[in-house]
Amino acid sequence: MTVSTKPTNDMLRHELACDTTALAHQLLEGTTWHSRLLPNVNNFVYPYRYWGINISALAAGQALPEVNTAAFGEHKVLGESHLSKILPKKLLAKGLPLFSAKTKALQQFCPNDYLEGFNSLSSNESLNDNESLNDNESISDNESISDNESINSNEDIDNDLPSNQALEQRLSQAFIKHAGSSPTGDMLGLLVCRNAGMYFSPVNFYLGFNEQQTPTHLLAEVSNTPWDKRHYYGFLLEGEETEFCHDKDFHVSPFNPIDQLYRWQVTVKRTQQHTVDKQSSTGLQVRIAIDISDERGEVLKTGIKISGVPLTETTVRNSLRKNPLMNMTSLARIYGQAFKLYAIKKVPYINYDEKLADSNQKTSTSLKSETLND
Repeated sequence: MTVSTKPTNDMLRHELACDTTALAHQLLEGTTWHSRLLPNVNNFVYPYRYWGINISALAAGQALPEVNTAAFGEHKVLGESHLSKILPKKLLAKGLPLFSAKTKALQQFCPNDYLEGFNSLSSNESLNDNESLNDNESISDNESISDNESINSNEDIDNDLPSNQALEQRLSQAFIKHAGSSPTGDMLGLLVCRNAGMYFSPVNFYLGFNEQQTPTHLLAEVSNTPWDKRHYYGFLLEGEETEFCHDKDFHVSPFNPIDQLYRWQVTVKRTQQHTVDKQSSTGLQVRIAIDISDERGEVLKTGIKISGVPLTETTVRNSLRKNPLMNMTSLARIYGQAFKLYAIKKVPYINYDEKLADSNQKTSTSLKSETLND
């Protein structure tokens, strides 16, 4: 009789759940910035937060904390706020959900919000490590997909698997599709969660690690706000610091043409931190910067710089005190900056998938150059 020595999914999940070197769920805070250089200058920096969900650990059974306001009962901030006068007493006594993966909350993690359109591979479908796509290959809404690369709706996979495990499989497939292989260690999502029931995220990032917890993969899930479409960029990382370039192939901003070059600088570092009870914990420091250029030169510099702490009741409460409605403020700032660019800075609007040569920006740039030469 032959006994298989290949580990099962349950065995792998058990090992991961017991692995003390695995990354804990993180709460990462820092800033996001935009520095526009052409055709007119415009700069801004805003505070930003990502929920660092270890999707591998989550699928293995490492639950996210459930946080509510019950501990605020005797806190002077709540007692002095208008909430105590407006909300029903029964609701205040029970506690308001602040962060949850199980029920509606101020911040709610919903696995089905992420990686829409990906599904686990069926038995007659195969994608191996050699089937990598180059940086310029993508699947758009109008492109047909062959039978061997079919991507079904999320509903197909969620009927068979718990939602957390389904998300892990979708992420593994997304890495294979867009980076050429799947990470051999933890897969961590830098995610924006639902905020007061509203999901909105300009970009989510997914980091992949090897068995030694060295960064090996990056996946960016980009949404273009005005058109509500998603696109994926996947790359292999070379450890803590990596740089790479590729042609832009997804229209994001109505003020940038499609024929541009993206230059990424990615830094992912692990840090050791000591809590008040003298226990050591591992955090992440992440910096992802993108320099965007075209035939005119450097057009835009943008990015995020965030540092992580373990996702606990204390860190969640502290973060939400500072910025309870980040999704809504982010959306308001995006449209506010768009209005500023168009109405005040006079940056010409660019149609969807329009090249620079066909846009009003080319005309305005030429006229400005002629004026300076005169």
